[in-house]
Amino acid sequence: MKKQTAFCIGASAIAFTLIAIEILPDSWENGPGFREILANNPIISPAIAATQRIPNGQILNISGEVQLQRQDGRNIRPTIGTPIYPGDKLQTSQNGQITIQCADLGIQSIKAGENQLNSCLLASNKSESDCNKNLIKCPDRGDDRIAWNNAPIPYTISPRRTQLLDSKPTLRWNPVAGATSYKLSLLENNAKLNWEMTVSGTEAVYPGEPALKPGIKYKLIVETNTGVSSESPLLEEDTEFDLLDEKAVEGVKEAVGAIDKQLSNPAAKKLATAQIYLSTNLNAEAIETLETLPKAGVETAPIYRKLGELYRERSQLMPQAEIYYKKAIETAKPDETEELTEARYGLAQVYLSMRNYPEAIQYLKLSQEGYQSLGDLSMVEKIGKQLQDAQRRKDRQ
Repeated sequence: MKKQTAFCIGASAIAFTLIAIEILPDSWENGPGFREILANNPIISPAIAATQRIPNGQILNISGEVQLQRQDGRNIRPTIGTPIYPGDKLQTSQNGQITIQCADLGIQSIKAGENQLNSCLLASNKSESDCNKNLIKCPDRGDDRIAWNNAPIPYTISPRRTQLLDSKPTLRWNPVAGATSYKLSLLENNAKLNWEMTVSGTEAVYPGEPALKPGIKYKLIVETNTGVSSESPLLEEDTEFDLLDEKAVEGVKEAVGAIDKQLSNPAAKKLATAQIYLSTNLNAEAIETLETLPKAGVETAPIYRKLGELYRERSQLMPQAEIYYKKAIETAKPDETEELTEARYGLAQVYLSMRNYPEAIQYLKLSQEGYQSLGDLSMVEKIGKQLQDAQRRKDRQ
């Protein structure tokens, strides 16, 4: 029987990724074939859920004087990547313009002198039970299986907990002090594949032979010349990856091709491509694409925070998530209360996973203050419970 592939599209995957750096032309929305691809492609067609608490789009680009009014009446000055919610009002001055990306990947422009309610459709919030069991146990399920903080083993950084588009993926792992070489091998459905490679660095490209096959679970094994292995007593769980089937690959390439025709800016193309990758659980390739942006000088708090979220929630790599949350906090402007609060809360969750309770308590308090100022009383209450638990655990250490 031919294996069918389905995709679990979480709210965080479709709401926060596409952060363009140029004003996109009106022709994007009505571009030849693009809407038809979105409507007919089962990989990227959104499911709509009736909820007001999930972002259903984000700011792609702004020019001139603009303002965003939240449903509760708060006025904020948006930036590239600011999420928008149902009920928000987008406001532009006579010299302002806003371009937004909806959760369904459609593009809208609010021209100069316009006040417009957010007209994006509601975003999907897939539950864990909606995820197809053929996936790698649903990469965004958010359990406690993590790479231990700074574990002295060559744990896999990529690919892990992901599906792949490329059959020759880039392999990355944690460096180990004192190691001068690393031997790589793969497990294929828990059996050793007839392939090995020894390298001196912490990154290599799989050569493509033996060929990786769809429907097979693979796992990267790394051993140092000092005798330390990723399969050590500090063994991680669920670091497998899978290759998309041929039909799914065609769908992704078709969507990416449409983006390539519509966008001229290289960074915008990468951001749009990463959005397609995330919506199809191509987590490793999405992260790899997004990580090229800061290296190219495109540094914003939303980009860094998104990378922190992906490493924490999907890859469940806390050391890498910590780095990006900190960069988001450093990059955010003082008046970007929402962005600072979200990044601080994400960093607190990283420290809780690492069992670093003093740091967790510090950032929980900071994020609680932020949510209090934003009027999000449910988060204030939730963090209050986390603070009590973290304090108890700290006292027992």
